[in-house]
Amino acid sequence: MRRLALGLLAALVVARAFWPSEPDLKAGAGTGLVWIAVLFLVGGIALLPSLITGRFTFRWAPTDAAVIVLTALVAISARRGVDWRIAINLAWEWVAIGTVYLLFRNLPRSRAESSALALALAATAAAVSAYGLFQVGVELPELQAAYRRNPALILARMGIEPGTPSQQAFEHRLIGSNEAYATFALANSLAGFLVGPLVLILGLSLQTLARPDDRGSRWGALAMAAPPALLILACLILTKSRSAWVGLLVALVILAWQARHLLPRRRLVGLFALGAVVVAGLATAGVATKRLDLQVLTQSGMSMRYRLEYWRGAWGVITEGASSSAKALWTDTFWAGVGPGNFGSHYLLHKLPQSSEEIQDPHNLFLEVWATSGVWALLALAAALGSGLWILLGRGVDASTDPERATGDDPPAWTGWLVFAAGMGWVAVVFLGGINLFQEDLLPRWLILGFAWLLAALLLVPVWRRSPMPVYAFGAAVAAVVVNLSAAGGIGIPTVALALWSLVALGLNHHEDGPSGRLRTIEGRLPAFALGAVGAAVVGTFVGLTVPFWRSEAQIARAEDLIAHRPPDFDKAEHAYLLAEQLDPYNARAWLGHAFLKYMAWQSRGARPEDLRWKTIPPLLLKAASPPRSPDAWTLHSERAAMTQSLIARAGSQLSPRELIPLQASVVEATRTASRLYPTNASLHARLAESSAEIAMYQDAAKEADEALRLDRLTPHPDKKLAEAVRERLREKRIEWAEKAKHGGLPATP
Repeated sequence: MRRLALGLLAALVVARAFWPSEPDLKAGAGTGLVWIAVLFLVGGIALLPSLITGRFTFRWAPTDAAVIVLTALVAISARRGVDWRIAINLAWEWVAIGTVYLLFRNLPRSRAESSALALALAATAAAVSAYGLFQVGVELPELQAAYRRNPALILARMGIEPGTPSQQAFEHRLIGSNEAYATFALANSLAGFLVGPLVLILGLSLQTLARPDDRGSRWGALAMAAPPALLILACLILTKSRSAWVGLLVALVILAWQARHLLPRRRLVGLFALGAVVVAGLATAGVATKRLDLQVLTQSGMSMRYRLEYWRGAWGVITEGASSSAKALWTDTFWAGVGPGNFGSHYLLHKLPQSSEEIQDPHNLFLEVWATSGVWALLALAAALGSGLWILLGRGVDASTDPERATGDDPPAWTGWLVFAAGMGWVAVVFLGGINLFQEDLLPRWLILGFAWLLAALLLVPVWRRSPMPVYAFGAAVAAVVVNLSAAGGIGIPTVALALWSLVALGLNHHEDGPSGRLRTIEGRLPAFALGAVGAAVVGTFVGLTVPFWRSEAQIARAEDLIAHRPPDFDKAEHAYLLAEQLDPYNARAWLGHAFLKYMAWQSRGARPEDLRWKTIPPLLLKAASPPRSPDAWTLHSERAAMTQSLIARAGSQLSPRELIPLQASVVEATRTASRLYPTNASLHARLAESSAEIAMYQDAAKEADEALRLDRLTPHPDKKLAEAVRERLREKRIEWAEKAKHGGLPATP
């Protein structure tokens, strides 16, 4: 049973890297919930042997306690989330990461099993890198060509409205950049996943060079390990992630320092010179193929300036609502955070006018945890990483690196069954990720990932079997990931977090000469029963909070299918949306979809004012943006204003003033709410100025026009600026509005 649980766990970890990991907040951030449910089942299987035999075997280190506290604090902070559905779904992701960490610590019974899991991580990184290179060389050029041929089709497929800042941002990413991102949404996330396993391979390669008397040819093993390492390195370079490059450099310094007693200084210098030549060659190839450019280096200062802007805004989130009252401090975000997945909406209140993005995390793992779950979670994170690095890079005796014992250790045993089980993650991803292999380009992607994983595992086996993995290699890998996450962020992204905490857990396991790696045994069933009780409570809570979301999402999917039919069945679709609203009152997608359904049905019947269905649309949009759903989502209020404005455009000329004026006032109210939630958005202030003028609120219109023009001047980013026509119109109208406000216009609202 233990082996079954360990094999399933390895497959789950591999599978998680094979479909998009970044949470989709618009869809409730629930794409990983099925994976989490299966993980909890694996945890139950892992506990059964202790219940049956009456012997509880475990490992323990201070790092474990810190990880448990961190996971618990993040989970508890979900109650602070204004968008509760997103907060609770992402809290389960954190609980799952903590569960994987504890299972990795306690399920492997030998150094060989922990080493096999490390091999699986390295092969997974190589497989993802292979797909990343295919993406850069084949898929992106094809997509760019398709967009140039028919932009409208691609924009419609992506759900992007033409002529909006979203189109500019999409074009900038698609046409103006060509970095690899593979199965991730962002290149920085991919880099955070790759850099740790790459350092592991390099660390083990150093170990192999230092142990000439181990089994097999060291040069043959190194030659076979070189292709996967070069593959990961090439993809890492093409991510253009400067923070990951710095992390890799820091890791190399750590490896050199730790290996200074194992290899002659001249050989170490030669190895680093060879590495510099390889990196230079890959970079030259990237420049020659136009996949790299000098802007990657010349714009480093700009990138750092962006980070400083993000961190200033993040500090505003952390300190918002501060009070001198000691009682109030305990409810402040400084202490308790804003909840998982809720940083983005709070950040917009503190975003600087010149900042470039509406970020969802602060691009710093420490600020991210602090803003999410408070200062105590920050301290737990620091304790977990600090104690882990202290153990992994400390001066404790490591048999694999002790010069006096370097040639006498037995090579690690071969655990092929565990490597095979990990490879089954390639099959599991089809079911866990809900992937339809016959949709678009998913089949080539799946095949590339599978074959690349198998080939990488076969090539890495000789070097993995020849010498024991040095503990310091795990420490260097963890340090590399931490350096990357300090400027790129992403500790809340499941696959990136899995890479980090898996490296910590497996490294502690390898420290068999210290307390962290020693297996301990307690006779009796009481510890297993206690853990089972805690696990049952966690699983019960998971089921109670997640099943309503799943059922609601199933009804939303059914409604969307009914709408897609020709002809669409609006009545059955509306019934499905009503069920979705009842099943999960926290899921804003149900009300939003219901509102758009009503609009489509009204349009299909001629969009006549006497067809009173249109009157149900504004209330549904308001409910989507009201507690307990997403009152702080500026996009929902903006969509509410846009939809109401569309209703006015279609039917306003046939409405009486009694019907028209409340609709116009609703547009102003919704736009004002959106602008207060995102106060540095020039476009929102421009829209508020024009909608205010439509109902004779001229003083407000002039004030909002001035603010829109001010923000337009401050931002250097084209996609954040006003359209030229809007800018000129505001310049002309603001004087007129100001005059009207002085001579009979309505007074400004409070």
